[in-house]
Amino acid sequence: MPMPKHFRKGVKREHHFLKGLEKPLEEIASIPGVKKVIPGRIYASDSRGFEIKVTRETQTGLKLVAKSDGSVQEVFLVVDKAEREKVREEIKHLANEWAK
Repeated sequence: MPMPKHFRKGVKREHHFLKGLEKPLEEIASIPGVKKVIPGRIYASDSRGFEIKVTRETQTGLKLVAKSDGSVQEVFLVVDKAEREKVREEIKHLANEWAK
């Protein structure tokens, strides 16, 4: 089944995303159980460095917050209920790699 037109490598490309976020989002998209990665709004913040973390569960999956030098972006994942804990753990594991 083909991805909708704005999706590439499982990540929705309709909106911008933070500098340095593209690769990690593609990695998240490749985690078994993740159906879609949908970047959300970008906000200004006083954050320094790079970080991605799961903030909560949503109706359809998980909500992440990505921080990158002065900006924060919401990212929504579509994940089956049965897979959410595994996906959450995998993101936590990957986040350590991205932080380096």
